[in-house]
Amino acid sequence: MKVTCEIVEDLLPLYADDVCSEQSRRAVREHLQKCEKCRKLLESTQEVSVPSFEPDKPKADKAIQKGFKKIRLRHWASLALVIVISSLVFYAWNQYHTKEVVQVVDKEYQIGSKFMELLCQGNYEKAYEYIDIEEMKQEWIGVWFEEEQLVNMKEDGLAKFCEYAAKLEEMGGIEKYQYIGNRISGGEEDGTLIYEFSYKIYISGNVEMLDIYVSKEGVEHFRIGDGSFLDDPLAQFSIWSEYLWQDYQGCYYDPDLKQYVYYDKE
Repeated sequence: MKVTCEIVEDLLPLYADDVCSEQSRRAVREHLQKCEKCRKLLESTQEVSVPSFEPDKPKADKAIQKGFKKIRLRHWASLALVIVISSLVFYAWNQYHTKEVVQVVDKEYQIGSKFMELLCQGNYEKAYEYIDIEEMKQEWIGVWFEEEQLVNMKEDGLAKFCEYAAKLEEMGGIEKYQYIGNRISGGEEDGTLIYEFSYKIYISGNVEMLDIYVSKEGVEHFRIGDGSFLDDPLAQFSIWSEYLWQDYQGCYYDPDLKQYVYYDKE
């Protein structure tokens, strides 16, 4: 059968893409050898061949990289936000509990730690040695007492300290403790800083807070729990020096009258 130009024109796209049968290819090739018109048509078909649908790789790669960049930016932005929020939460927690971590010189830290350790051991006489009695004495002299009235203050203070520590022992004493943090609480006139060391203590099945105020000279004072001074041994122990002051003054505090009552005026 003679292959006409019309048949060849229909086969040229298949021929150009090399997807026609071998018989059709041979027929088209023989026709092209004789027909200049179809040869030119083939050339034009090859020049305007079917466009490739493969993506423009450079553009695609660029788009992908841009997408990943956005993902990475969102990832780091999210991570940064988490860090900021965590920092704010930590800061707010510290502010709420009034605990600010600060750099403390070894001496103050060691005094506070040793005092806490001795309280937990129930070694109150040894713990008393870390209290800055001399500083307390100087605060009292000239305000409430003459110096000769406080000659035996160290010994009297030990007796009073152990008296109220005994009430603490009746509760079972401090079973264990956990260090929480510290902050600068204040300072003295000579520029000496006072640090507040905070501990969580376990006593009689309860958890309480104990704050120890320490200077380089020793323990200034301490505070335990939030109980009433009338019947809570923890609160009473933390103000042992108040009871020592009352002894020297010859008075006691009457909660009903809300004032000090002096023995010599009763």
